Amino acid sequence: MAKEPDKTEKATPRRRQKAREEGQVAKSMDIAISASLVSVFLAFLFYIPYAFKKLYHIFVHYFSNPLHNIPEYNYALLYEFIKELALLILPIFALLLIVGVAANVAQIGFLITFKPLVPKLEKINPIAGLKRLFSLKVVFELFKNLLKLTVASVVSYYLVSYLLDGVFRLASSGIYDDAYLMLKYTLIMILGFALLSIPVSVADFFFRKYEFEESIKMSKHEIKEEQKLYEGNPQIKAAIRKKMREMSLTRMMAEVAKADVVITNPEHFAVALKYDRGSMQAPKVVAKGVDKLALRIKEEARKHSIPIEENPPLARALYQACEIGDYIPQNLYEAIAKIFAKIYKKRGL
Repeated sequence: MAKEPDKTEKATPRRRQKAREEGQVAKSMDIAISASLVSVFLAFLFYIPYAFKKLYHIFVHYFSNPLHNIPEYNYALLYEFIKELALLILPIFALLLIVGVAANVAQIGFLITFKPLVPKLEKINPIAGLKRLFSLKVVFELFKNLLKLTVASVVSYYLVSYLLDGVFRLASSGIYDDAYLMLKYTLIMILGFALLSIPVSVADFFFRKYEFEESIKMSKHEIKEEQKLYEGNPQIKAAIRKKMREMSLTRMMAEVAKADVVITNPEHFAVALKYDRGSMQAPKVVAKGVDKLALRIKEEARKHSIPIEENPPLARALYQACEIGDYIPQNLYEAIAKIFAKIYKKRGL
């Protein structure tokens, strides 16, 4: 649950990742228990016929041969007998292990962390312990366990009442009938508890999910601090952007000094072009600007004796059609060619 009243905001992805690294995840142990019960029922249902035959052969092999009654062989026979039984029940334990791992992976994915094992002082704080004692989590756990105990007791009573008649017949029936009835009753009991555990585990999972979301909530101040930590201080970022703009402007003004012509509006737009007939396929925009920036471009052009041509429609068209570093579009070739022809004529080229 949220520890402070001001923690009202949903956790950020970084907060969630940090909680996961610390072992804080929404996980229900009842999901694993429910899955194990269902798996055991299905395993018994399909595995018992084979296991019963195998067990029958084991007993026949070890107890029907008179040579096995020799005392010198007792330890070796006991070892072999235990090994055979262990191999027989090993698939059930392996299935439970796989189902337990799969149930947890399905809830939280693959996660290996030892941070929850690290001792924490707040866990042994008596005041914090008293607060946890009266928390919603403890109330929910108490209610859930009482409900499970009550339902299990009621179901056990009715199941035992239903099965009691068959139990009384065990004394007068053969060993195969006895084994069949015991297996049947065992399966019925497992299935009954498995079906009861499903709604309990689903409710527990959603409560864990809700509890986890509440526990990782953040305050608005924490979110701002996280943004500053990972994204940088806004003032510093603004200063960096300003510096980058200044550097970009300096580079652009240096290109204006190398331009062949600046086409203006004459007040609002200014576009500087450069053309090298030996290496360029068309004139290239090396600088452009509006208003104050346009005035600076013209000032820089005058400082380096770059021709300035006033042509408002062409200046607007170039500004809108081209970015810095672009070649001029083909539809403007003719208009630009006339300007360059005029400049070359003045230069005597």
